[in-house]
Amino acid sequence: MGCGLSNETKKTKEPTETKKKDNPDENLYSRQMAVYGAETQGKLMKMKVFIYGLQGVGIEVAKNLVLAGPSQVVIYDDNICKSVDQGVNFYIQEKHVKNNSTRAEASAEQLQQLNPYCQVTILKGEIDTQVLSSYNVVVFTDYFNKEKLIEFNNFCREKGIGFIYTANLGLYGCAFVDFGQKHKVFDNNGEDPKHSIVVSITQDKEGLVTTHEDKRHGLVDGDHVTFKEVQGMTEVNDQVYKVTVKSPFTFTIAQDTSKFKAYQREGIVQQVKVCEEIQFNSLQQSLNNPIAPGKDCLEMCDFEKIGRPEQLHIILNGIFEFCKHNNGQLPQLLNQDHSKQLKEIVHKLLESNKADASNKFKVEEIPDELIQNVSLYARAHISPVASFWGGVVAQEIVKFTGKFTPLRQWLHHEVFECLPDSQVTREVVDSQNGHYVAIFGKEFQESLSKIKLFLVGAGALGCEYLKMFALMGMSTGQSGLVSVTDDDNIETSNLNRQFLFRKENVGKSKSETACQVAKNMNNRLNVKSYKLRVAPENEQFFNDDFWVSLDFVVNAVDNVKARLFVDAQCVWFEKPLFESGTLGTKCNSQIVIPKLTQSYGDSADPPEESIPLCTLKNFPHQIEHTIQWARDYFEGIMVEGPNELSQFIKNPQEYLSKMQRENEGKSGILRAKLEILQKLAIAFNGGTYQNCVTLSRELFQEMFTNQIAQLLHSFPLDHKTEEGQPFWSGPKRPPQIIYFDENDEEHINFIQSSANIFAYLFGLKYNTNREEIKKMAKSVHVREFKPGNVKISTNQNDNTQNVAEDDEQICTKIADELLKLKISSSKKINTTEFEKDDPTNYHIDYVSAIANLRARNYKITEVDKFKVKLIAGKIIPALATTTAMVVGAVGLEIIKYILKKPITQIKNSFMNLALPMWLFSEPLPPMKHKDKDYDEILLGPVKAIPPGFTNWDKIDVVGPLTVQGLLDYFSQQYQVKLSIISVAKICIYNSYAGDSERLTQDIAALYEKLNKAPISQFKKFLEITASGETLNDGVDVNMPIVKYKYK
Repeated sequence: MGCGLSNETKKTKEPTETKKKDNPDENLYSRQMAVYGAETQGKLMKMKVFIYGLQGVGIEVAKNLVLAGPSQVVIYDDNICKSVDQGVNFYIQEKHVKNNSTRAEASAEQLQQLNPYCQVTILKGEIDTQVLSSYNVVVFTDYFNKEKLIEFNNFCREKGIGFIYTANLGLYGCAFVDFGQKHKVFDNNGEDPKHSIVVSITQDKEGLVTTHEDKRHGLVDGDHVTFKEVQGMTEVNDQVYKVTVKSPFTFTIAQDTSKFKAYQREGIVQQVKVCEEIQFNSLQQSLNNPIAPGKDCLEMCDFEKIGRPEQLHIILNGIFEFCKHNNGQLPQLLNQDHSKQLKEIVHKLLESNKADASNKFKVEEIPDELIQNVSLYARAHISPVASFWGGVVAQEIVKFTGKFTPLRQWLHHEVFECLPDSQVTREVVDSQNGHYVAIFGKEFQESLSKIKLFLVGAGALGCEYLKMFALMGMSTGQSGLVSVTDDDNIETSNLNRQFLFRKENVGKSKSETACQVAKNMNNRLNVKSYKLRVAPENEQFFNDDFWVSLDFVVNAVDNVKARLFVDAQCVWFEKPLFESGTLGTKCNSQIVIPKLTQSYGDSADPPEESIPLCTLKNFPHQIEHTIQWARDYFEGIMVEGPNELSQFIKNPQEYLSKMQRENEGKSGILRAKLEILQKLAIAFNGGTYQNCVTLSRELFQEMFTNQIAQLLHSFPLDHKTEEGQPFWSGPKRPPQIIYFDENDEEHINFIQSSANIFAYLFGLKYNTNREEIKKMAKSVHVREFKPGNVKISTNQNDNTQNVAEDDEQICTKIADELLKLKISSSKKINTTEFEKDDPTNYHIDYVSAIANLRARNYKITEVDKFKVKLIAGKIIPALATTTAMVVGAVGLEIIKYILKKPITQIKNSFMNLALPMWLFSEPLPPMKHKDKDYDEILLGPVKAIPPGFTNWDKIDVVGPLTVQGLLDYFSQQYQVKLSIISVAKICIYNSYAGDSERLTQDIAALYEKLNKAPISQFKKFLEITASGETLNDGVDVNMPIVKYKYK
């Protein structure tokens, strides 16, 4: 039965046939594979998954899973579509309700369109154990027949099938995972293995390892490591050891090294992921005692609700009992009699729990209000809750592959603080927003419909937010509006997680397409799309009136610069900001409420680690170093080089004169630029593919042979430092020269990719015949290397080019030779930009070949093209699961804000699905500016005026005013004597500089005069910063920004 029998299953109607592929489509799955890796993706592509139920959480699980790309997803839900289903199932439309379609029938075709590599199938008929035998993982959603669930779970345990259960009951949700008696996890957290450079290893009963001071080793007790390239104590190489951490730079290994040879030099220590075996209890065992083997408590999401998961577990058991005695039906919406019945059941279960001495799981009490809240809204399904749990559960399915730590075994979480504090008008109606009205009341739905919000970004987060807004009934009233902006177009790699887009949308505007699809989910949704970046240059669109009109802003961007700009606008206009971000399995949300919380810009992430230039140029010791060097080289030779050549061709003499002026005193830099220009000019002027191969062969010689030979000439292998220590030690790895070999695949990879990019630049055809390219490359004569007297920097902070004594002479010679080329000014050269996602342009092939050949120079382990693509393309790891989960969490916070909940009930979130870990906490209050007895910058006391102001505070001043008028205002209102006044970045008054003639001038007019540009017609306010001192005692003051309404 199951997916194997055509009379029991129904394949979806597909626009194109489902594609079968043994290897992952890297272009489609690149962001996901950055998290999972090719091995896990390969396992996932062979999985068959069964999902029962397609209400809120069910459809979210199915959507996230199909995007991930298993072999087959089989769905089952024979319930007839109702209007209320449209509030959570984004694929159910009015036509499905009118046609009495089942939820599965309404959902299947759209699910199939999400991913052509995953077959989506509808299962019909009775569900029994024989049906389940066809799948790797089975998921039951919102199913409340306890006896059947236990039967199915026991069968799955017997057959080695993963079993997951989840349910959404209004504002409460739960999940249960059982992967059997012996589930193997080969990577518990998804983090890259840590590695360090070895400095020493002692001969001891437990060898003490010291790592280089440049970087902490980052290990913890119990980690396992292996060594390679250790000289002297070679016995430790290629063995695996358990470690005990002693300090950030030392640890011991569980190995007696006292009789090993003495450590001499070099060595890399790398963390090893050791396979773990995890035991799961059955559902029957877990319903009685939910504490998993080896654990001492249930998963905790919110530490203000300690004990709540345990209480909810008893209530869930009560729900199963209630359904058993009520024909399998949940308590009816808002039914007080059913609520009383559930309370009686739960209290009996609680007493049984207390009386069972053999059960270590104990619950002391359960508030009646908690039971009532579960009961009254148990049949309700809302999008934010479904989105959250859909992300959680879909990720647990993927964990069956052995990647990441599964949930052990229960997660219970409720958000009843979202319920209105005051009396509201609730009713039970079969409409798209019926369940929202039942939980939050008509008044809330009315408020929701009038919301004006700004969604910044229509990528993965933006698609999820738009879907949620449409399902909730956001901005559906006459005055409501969701404004959406994104300046990007849709790419193939977006389709794996930006679920509103399809293959036929590639190349179209993200914001426009996303808005159209969201409108199809709810035709009452008022949306307006922009294809603009939120930045100062677009203030005519996002002007002061626009920002003032908003109720709140939702950020869905993937870079810090955009976040900071939007945050600054929200602080200036005092608008709430709902911020979220994802990185692989990790995500967080920050709720920014004017005057009550920190803004996004109040806390900064640590800066990214940068690679010292001398490390990149001469002393790489990690593959990341060689990849970055390759990426920089691409930029210099393939991007900047052709642009420079184009300028040279237009006017050779003028170009060379300008180049010499700009690089005066920098002969090393000038020589490098002229050498590249000359090589490109000669090849371009030749105009044949052989010229492209010749240029590529010469570059190979320069990069991998001559440069290394020069480095070893300057610093021989036995070279000593001034302190008498070996020069080639620690992070400095001694390189080896590579000589060109046409039979080496990586050598030809370089020549072919390089020559074909040059062919494109020069307007020639690609050549894909590797044998021809080999012959061409072999025929190239390269000059014999002669070492020069080159000064090579070994200082990490020295960013200068390597310098040779004859640089100036060589520069003059190259300039003369360039002028003799006589390239026609009518000859055009193409230009290019690095594009990581186009497999036909040879860009990644080229960067990969350079990175791996340079790695070979320095005996660094080489990597595949995909790894190079991730690093060189700065691809941000991303998953649909994480995105859905964090958007659900933010959606609940938006509900709280609209309901005017106190700040104590607002929650930021920090979550990591790999571990897994969920943490909700109150936002931090804004930092208050206080008086200082001594300020290190001003070298004296500073007074905060007004006392305790925050970055949210502004001094509102209504113009027009003269400079003197502003001085008088501060003197009278704050008893402050201003000395310096600046508008934006222009100083318009400085009492120390004798600006008395400006006192009578209008502030706005003076600013326009000094800025040499009129104030934008779209601006109503000017940002003024002022400094001064108190009138009575002359103490320097610290004051908020002045928000000056100049007209």
